[in-house]
Amino acid sequence: GNGANALQYGPIAGPVSMLNLLVAKLAGEGISVTHDNLVVTSGGSQGIDLVTHLVINPGDTMLVEAPTFIGALQTFRNAEANLLEVPIDEHGLDVVALENVLLKARADGVRPKLLYTIPTFHNPAGVTLAAERRPRVIELAREYGFLILEDDAYSELRFAGEPLPSLYSLDPEGCVIQVRTFSKILAAGLRLGYLVTPAPLLSRLLQLKVDVGTSPFGNHVAATYAADAASLTGRLDTHILELRAIYRERRDAMLGALTEYAPDGVTWTVPEGGFFTWLTLPEGMDAAKIGPAAQAAGVSFIPGVSYFAGGGGARNLRLAFSYLPPDQLVEGVRRLMSVVSGGG
Repeated sequence: GNGANALQYGPIAGPVSMLNLLVAKLAGEGISVTHDNLVVTSGGSQGIDLVTHLVINPGDTMLVEAPTFIGALQTFRNAEANLLEVPIDEHGLDVVALENVLLKARADGVRPKLLYTIPTFHNPAGVTLAAERRPRVIELAREYGFLILEDDAYSELRFAGEPLPSLYSLDPEGCVIQVRTFSKILAAGLRLGYLVTPAPLLSRLLQLKVDVGTSPFGNHVAATYAADAASLTGRLDTHILELRAIYRERRDAMLGALTEYAPDGVTWTVPEGGFFTWLTLPEGMDAAKIGPAAQAAGVSFIPGVSYFAGGGGARNLRLAFSYLPPDQLVEGVRRLMSVVSGGG
């Protein structure tokens, strides 16, 4: 029957029903694609992996944000990429710094092949790339001849401010490959994501997907989800609205608690969506050093240093507001700030 079919022969890009669903979903966001632009993946991490293998040979240079997503850093290190860091600020990737890094690389005879960026609701920093910076990133990619891997895992979880055009939508069929996931909006256990790619890159991505061997079962899950596309789209839309309301309430609880309990010298980002806020501790404090005291107080966080390719971030830490109800977030922040006030 149908199940055996999907398990044996699922088309490489993904089940047709799923591809149709994605075309419709993207059209709803104002992005016009065909099946030639889509690859279904097992989660966002496989998408990052495929693009890394597509573009990077050992020793090739690429650009990453400082800080950036730990899982992606691991993938790039495994691919033996040479990583150049570009700082971000409260408005996302610093495009002036990006140009300076590119100029220096050019002077050193180095040509970066890829920029990995999380423009919307950054992990870990929680910031969003400002509207006026977005076209500049694409201009620089064209001028210096690199591809952009746009990680768009969180953009649907916006709970404040106006939606911004994705980098892909600003340069369709251009120099941007977008990696997206359903894991953040359906369930982390559901390893289901997709790539939106310029069509000329599709055949090589599909060949890589065959080489790494995607789980046919994953494709089957995708097909099952997409079989009744209209009802899934409706369910997704409703579910996203519910998640936005829940996460907005949690974010507000965490930010309110920070305002109430944070000692002088502690600053944090105010995310318009996503899961995270990024704290900077007072001068001279080291997030990793207060870890044990925080742990003893029943609070866990990831120290900032883990998110930097080249070290740095000692005063930073990432807090997630997505996993706990508001009262527990407030209590967690209260305990953490009392550790910070005590200097660890």
